[in-house]
Amino acid sequence: MLVTGASTGLGRASALRLAASYQAKPLIVGRRLDNLRELQAEIGKRFSVLCEIIVADQREIVSREKIAARDIELEVNAAFLAAGLTNVGSFDADRAYAYSEVFETNVLGFTDLLGRLVAIFRQQPFESSIIAVSSLAGETSVPFQAVYGASKAYVSTLMRALSVEFAGTGVSVGSFAPGGIDTGMAALSDLT
Repeated sequence: MLVTGASTGLGRASALRLAASYQAKPLIVGRRLDNLRELQAEIGKRFSVLCEIIVADQREIVSREKIAARDIELEVNAAFLAAGLTNVGSFDADRAYAYSEVFETNVLGFTDLLGRLVAIFRQQPFESSIIAVSSLAGETSVPFQAVYGASKAYVSTLMRALSVEFAGTGVSVGSFAPGGIDTGMAALSDLT
């Protein structure tokens, strides 16, 4: 089971739940090696489950290639895509760099990684699934997080369309849209 965004927040919590409930051996991916090592140790100690780490930034093509290559080697058949960035503040042209980081992670990097995973999963002789984390912010307007909300609306819309497109292929996809969660991403954005 691949879990992106596992350094903190919902990705981390999901990797723990998968190990606890299903003895899943997560392939945990994130940008912060120290956080991933802590999670790896906790999963091993609490659940006697081995997991592997990939330090990767979803914005970078090299990182997405590394994730895909390891998925092939490990014959991963499920993915929980929780990597994401937000940005808080009034919409302003001076924030273009911050918006591009959100867009590169939540839309471009996400889409490329998703495409790679679908291609891998379609070649496997067993069924597979992909769940992407969207956000309630993508289902309604969120002032001062407009670009983040727009990026998550993209995730929700894409996954709904692909769930129909992939029907009967052995690859199921979906998303869910949680509301506000007290995570590291929220704290970094002054939302807590």
